[in-house]
Amino acid sequence: MVNDIRVHMAILMYLTGCISLMAYNAVVIFHKKNSSQKMLKNTNKWIKSISQKSFGSKYKKHLIKNLKHVEKLIAFSNALNYFKRKQSDESYSKYMNMLVQSEIFRTLAIAYRHKKNEERAYFAYFISQYPQLAKNTEGICIDTINTIVSYIETSDIYCRSNVLKALCRVGDMHGIANVLQSFSDNLNFIHHRLLAEDLFSFAGNKEVLALYLWEKYKLWNSNIMLGVITFITMFSDVFKDAFLPILQNKSTNDKICIAIIRYYKAYSFKPAQPILVEYLNQTENYDFAIEAAATLSAYPGQDTIHALIAALQSNNWHVRYSAASSLVTLGEYPDHLINNPNNHGDALQLVQYMLAHTSNEKSMNVSEVII
Repeated sequence: MVNDIRVHMAILMYLTGCISLMAYNAVVIFHKKNSSQKMLKNTNKWIKSISQKSFGSKYKKHLIKNLKHVEKLIAFSNALNYFKRKQSDESYSKYMNMLVQSEIFRTLAIAYRHKKNEERAYFAYFISQYPQLAKNTEGICIDTINTIVSYIETSDIYCRSNVLKALCRVGDMHGIANVLQSFSDNLNFIHHRLLAEDLFSFAGNKEVLALYLWEKYKLWNSNIMLGVITFITMFSDVFKDAFLPILQNKSTNDKICIAIIRYYKAYSFKPAQPILVEYLNQTENYDFAIEAAATLSAYPGQDTIHALIAALQSNNWHVRYSAASSLVTLGEYPDHLINNPNNHGDALQLVQYMLAHTSNEKSMNVSEVII
């Protein structure tokens, strides 16, 4: 009898839990649906508003009052994006000119400075999507930029990343340098590839930005420096001389060395070749040897060939693989050297595999052209 009561109680509790969960899900779904409908309604209001013919001082006050609320700013962004996609719409162009001339977002930047971290982060993101709103008729609005940069003083990495993104899209080099300095000083981690992508979105002359940032690299930690080098590697060949002493310096951070080795693959530089060979012969850190072997594929010549063939004796399979790949890329794989008994047992097989792989790729490319 007692056991029956316990079973019934367990079933009752289970059913109660299920009903509660269903009720909770229903409330969440209703709330989301209600929020979506409200967002759509507000977006449509802004679309209608943007289509107006004239915008007086009363309307501008209305903008400031409403856009101080992040939910309405999101709906406003949706409306702007609606017109942005249409591209040729004159009302959108006229509206954006009005926003720039009235400097409404200078006031809004100040308002968002005193809001929560998430709201500041969204405002910075919004500016990254519409960078012209951080400008005035004379160019970049310094007051707006300085206010947005000030967000990083009391924000988390998410907000700071959005601030950096906004500054890159606006094209403010000094603001970018300030944010990078803050990242470095506070040991805020940002993946170097994401940092490089943000920098690559810079609205101005990327070469000028790269030179400006490189002047300050000694002030930053290795992670920021790595991001800057990755950014430079994406487009610039003017740092060949500047990077060489850093690669030669034995105390340079390992990841930075590897990034510079990769740079010299993208932009070959004859004076770098003997240094790359030194890294190829590195046995304390095989990561150096692997990257150097790959990079030497851009440096034809007997010294390179002999160094790569010697690397086929390496105890590390990845080094041998990378060396074999570079030899095939260079078109240099003489049998009497590959079959040297001093080489590792799989040296010949690796070269043959690379040759077959290269042959297959060429066949596929020919098929694609025929098709």
